[in-house]
Amino acid sequence: MDSQLESKIKETLENVKPWQRVPTSLEGVFLIKAPTRGDQESIMVEINPLDEFGRPIKRRGIFIQQKMQLERFLEVMQKPRLMEFLETLDSMAGSAGKEKVGTLEI
Repeated sequence: MDSQLESKIKETLENVKPWQRVPTSLEGVFLIKAPTRGDQESIMVEINPLDEFGRPIKRRGIFIQQKMQLERFLEVMQKPRLMEFLETLDSMAGSAGKEKVGTLEI
């Protein structure tokens, strides 16, 4: 564990309101201070890539509290079928399909 980084995080969080997004030096990665649970601070990382103007591409990104959560997201995101699925959705953009349906087998 990097004690210098831990100190910087603690110092930053002292001056931050709950749910405030704090930019980091990693583009698209933000530090979030969640409301305190009991006597313990709740800290999250938001991953939200930036657009060409330096703004987050989504209103809310992916919130992660533990390394294991990131590993699981990465496993899902690296599946080749996911890319094929998204490419198909891109080609269908603009089509109306608002009917409620069951699970889609991909």
